[in-house]
Amino acid sequence: MAETRPSLEDLPKTGSDQHLASNVAAGHLALVPTWLPLDVASGQSHNSAGSGGDGISEGVISSNALAVFTPSNAAIAGPHSGADAFQGNDALINQHPTEMAGIGGNGGSGNVAIGGDGANHAGSGGNGLFYGGLVSTEVALFAPVNTAVAAGPGAEAHADQSNNALFLQGATQIGGMGGSGGDHNVASHGTSMSPGTALTLTGDFYAGHGGDGYFVGSMVDVSIAIFSPINIAIGAAGGSAQAHQTNNVIFDQGTVQIAGIGGNGGGFNLSSDTIYTGNHAGGGGGDGSSTGSMVDVNFGYFHPINIAVPAGGTADAQQTDHVLYDQQALQLAGIAGQGGDGNLTDAHSALVDDILSFMHS
Repeated sequence: MAETRPSLEDLPKTGSDQHLASNVAAGHLALVPTWLPLDVASGQSHNSAGSGGDGISEGVISSNALAVFTPSNAAIAGPHSGADAFQGNDALINQHPTEMAGIGGNGGSGNVAIGGDGANHAGSGGNGLFYGGLVSTEVALFAPVNTAVAAGPGAEAHADQSNNALFLQGATQIGGMGGSGGDHNVASHGTSMSPGTALTLTGDFYAGHGGDGYFVGSMVDVSIAIFSPINIAIGAAGGSAQAHQTNNVIFDQGTVQIAGIGGNGGGFNLSSDTIYTGNHAGGGGGDGSSTGSMVDVNFGYFHPINIAVPAGGTADAQQTDHVLYDQQALQLAGIAGQGGDGNLTDAHSALVDDILSFMHS
């Protein structure tokens, strides 16, 4: 008679659980690393490595600039006399202010924040917060005067004037800008945690994350440019007057206003490698938020005057003007930062899903 022998599965096993369901569970849980926490943590710690500091500004930043350029050139000749006047002027008037407030610092690169179950930040950009106003006003006046007067018979007057002027008036205003995240950073719980300390990590893990930018208030830039050249030639009886004037002027009133811009995320960052419920970001771009107004007002006034008065004599007035007004404005507000490349977050999400689905089955 054939002997019935127990199969390997029916034989008792030394040091093993005799419940089949538990064996199955143990077989699945063998996939779980030995450091998987099993209860609730008692407290949280916070770590930061190489992260940029926050920039906070409250109040009003104001800039007021005034420039006046009024060169005068005159040639006046009496009877039977002559007069010559020559004048050349070159002016560079720089009224371009730069106003920056509430700028978060950039995060560093190659940092590691490990340990604890609280918030771990590595190489993250700082937040930028601005509350208040950025105000800039620029006023420029350019009024050259050229005059030739021949007063009487036989008088000759000759006045030449050449003017070159460049006015730089536009403002650069930046408020509430988050710092950019760094590269090659790691934010993790670390390997020092012992079993049975916590089932889930609830802290925030940020690696190379761009800082948020918040702007609440107003940006105002007012630019006023006035160009009024005057050229006059007066020839009395028997006299001859010549007045020649050449003007080359550039008014650059371009304005740049930037508010509430999130920092860009870094590249090749790792955020957490275990189970957690907090926020996690690897190389993510920061949020951008702007509440308020951005105002740019540019006023350009061009009024040339050229007069020839032949009062019984001859008068010749010539005026040549070249003017360029650049009043462009660039206004950016509430723009989120771009995410980085090659970043990794929640490395064991597939494993976690498998474990949790089994535990609920």
